[in-house]
Amino acid sequence: MTSKMTKDHTTPNDIAKTCAALYSRVFSRLVTRHYNNKLAVTGLRITQFSILNAIKLFPPESINQLAELLGMERTSLQRTVEKLISKELLKTEPTGTKRSLGLSLTAKGEEIYEQALERWEEAHEEFTDMVGSENWAETALQLREYSGKIKSTL
Repeated sequence: MTSKMTKDHTTPNDIAKTCAALYSRVFSRLVTRHYNNKLAVTGLRITQFSILNAIKLFPPESINQLAELLGMERTSLQRTVEKLISKELLKTEPTGTKRSLGLSLTAKGEEIYEQALERWEEAHEEFTDMVGSENWAETALQLREYSGKIKSTL
């Protein structure tokens, strides 16, 4: 039996074969587990490492600015940031902009970040060996482009 996608008669099989949300989430979960396995010895998860990295790259003037940069919901990001503050990896400081608080890494945060960076490099090298460095570079570029297009509709 062939499956034909029409506006009125999309089948469960059509969805299983083509759903961007499904495939991106499956891929994301697997990649997340791969990186988390490598980072486990540092006590960080890839989401936490990504937040630390974003703060090092572009110190935010507010949690909203960081959420925008990472494409995260502010409330989810806030919970993770609070955990990193309680672990003494991040600190807040007034930015001078209204009542906004900026974020930066503490000395302990810098140390953990450096340890995690080594593990991230191992995980990333294994990942790019699996999928191919050139393939991943092209795919990452496309994903950034697709993300921008989708973001403009939200």
